[in-house]
Amino acid sequence: MLDAGGRILDMDSAFRSLTRAAPLPGRRLAQLLDWIPDTQPKAEVSVRHESIGGELEVMIRPLSPHLAPVCFTVTVRRVRTRQETLLTRQLQIARQTFDAFVDSSPVTILTLDPEMRVTMWNRAAEQMFGWTADEILGRPYPLVPTDEWKDFEKLYERVLDGKGFTGVEAWRKRKDGSPIRLRMHTAPMADGEGGVSGAMAILEDLTERDQLENQVRHSQKMEAVGRLAGGIAHDFNNLLTVIMGMCDLMELEDELAEQAFERVSEIRRVSDTARELVAQLMTFSRRQVMRGQIFDLNEHIRNSVRMLGRLISERIELALCLWESPLWIKTDPNQLDQILINLVVNASDAMPQGGRIELRTSQGRAPERLDSASEHHVLLEVADTGTGIPEDVLPHIFDPFFTTKKAGSGTGLGLANVYGIVEQSKGHVTVDSALGHGTCFCVFLPQQAAPRVVAGVGVGAAGEGGSERVLLVEDNDAVRRSTAKLLESMGYAVEVARDGAEAVEAFEGGLRVDLVLSDLSMPRMTGAELADYVREHYPELAIVLMSGNLDVADLKEEVEAGRMAFMQKPISLRSLSKTLRVALDGRGRQPSQLAG
Repeated sequence: MLDAGGRILDMDSAFRSLTRAAPLPGRRLAQLLDWIPDTQPKAEVSVRHESIGGELEVMIRPLSPHLAPVCFTVTVRRVRTRQETLLTRQLQIARQTFDAFVDSSPVTILTLDPEMRVTMWNRAAEQMFGWTADEILGRPYPLVPTDEWKDFEKLYERVLDGKGFTGVEAWRKRKDGSPIRLRMHTAPMADGEGGVSGAMAILEDLTERDQLENQVRHSQKMEAVGRLAGGIAHDFNNLLTVIMGMCDLMELEDELAEQAFERVSEIRRVSDTARELVAQLMTFSRRQVMRGQIFDLNEHIRNSVRMLGRLISERIELALCLWESPLWIKTDPNQLDQILINLVVNASDAMPQGGRIELRTSQGRAPERLDSASEHHVLLEVADTGTGIPEDVLPHIFDPFFTTKKAGSGTGLGLANVYGIVEQSKGHVTVDSALGHGTCFCVFLPQQAAPRVVAGVGVGAAGEGGSERVLLVEDNDAVRRSTAKLLESMGYAVEVARDGAEAVEAFEGGLRVDLVLSDLSMPRMTGAELADYVREHYPELAIVLMSGNLDVADLKEEVEAGRMAFMQKPISLRSLSKTLRVALDGRGRQPSQLAG
């Protein structure tokens, strides 16, 4: 009992036992129990305190609130034992830990009560479906489309019966009504009395997985098509090598009639066109080596117009607006074709009803953020009159696998490839678009100085040959015969082998030559393996490899280091003469003595 000033008048043994306080009449209660506020009590006060023995509750009440002076009674009771307090705290910590885990989980987690009302909704669920926790907690489960509701009710009844399910795939809907395909894992939640208080569900978004699977299937299909295209191009290049070689040989004949010469020239012109088509086919198959070359962008575009025209609808006009002077750039011509193809096809797809695509070139200053050693840049613009690109899509158009096309209509890699090629060429690409007003892609590439024209490097019809001995290794009979005749027409002594293994046998049998001219793809021993053998045993020999396939990236280091030369089929007399002469003269050796 306390007096009006809060001083202790008396206490019983139970009070002393619970508070472990010594009887000190006349002292203030706050001096006895330091966890009690030292204030003048004027009304009923309740204080809780955790002691060694458990949690205590102290009630201070006026004895006669309507009389003065007022006395106060102080009662103490144990709310929980120490063990109960510890368990309560542990439960609180466990609950806080669980809530933090659920809320920070990247996986969508939610719970429902038996009436299908949402009782838990983590941040991943907010991101997946669009509803915030404040919007959805306590509301009926809103994700199930009308046509899926009966199936969902059956599944939920199963959960309320204490049987969960896992791996069930179904369609659900987002806040904006858009569909989303999910894989669901659901388990019943116990109520502590042997019953079920609801369900907990973990949901996986299968939309991205399905898109990726479609993109992978499409990529695999395109890879197969590319391999087929590359194989066809390789075989066709061999045929063109024979045709063009025979044309070269016929043009060397002094007695060739004028009319026959014109016919041969026409065959050559058609063969050159076929060679361009094969190069474009190889570009499509993406089986080309990255080779930086300096060339005129305007001229390249003019030569590519026919190819690009085949890729678009007849209802679309393809127009050129090119700078009046040459614009010299340094990149891989085949990779530039990839840029043009992707941008023109994208523009065409944006104009299903027809329209206009413009290819424009000019001199321009690149964006300030472009880190380039070149002050001057060439600008290539591909503009269309199509539907335009939505503003929310623009930041993602260069992301790999990002596409707004229907499944199976695109890999989502086209613009990503454009971005990668431009960056490798030390350039920059931007896009400007507005819905209903078309799109314009701007490609900035460092401008190069015009290449120097060196006098005397031209190769005559047959005047740049030699008397050296050449070993020709080729498994295609027609190519081997026509190439051997070209070599002989230039004055070279020619030995032949059908493959790398036969060439090695000839070397081991005592054959001595000045240069090895070998096809790359052959049975038993490839051209690359033969080159390794020659460099090891005859390091003084010049090596030239040739192939109808452009997929020779493994040779890039060898070629750039000058350890061998490479020729792309189809081979003409001019290119063969120049390449062999450079390879032989670069070795600085005298012609070998012909055996026998």
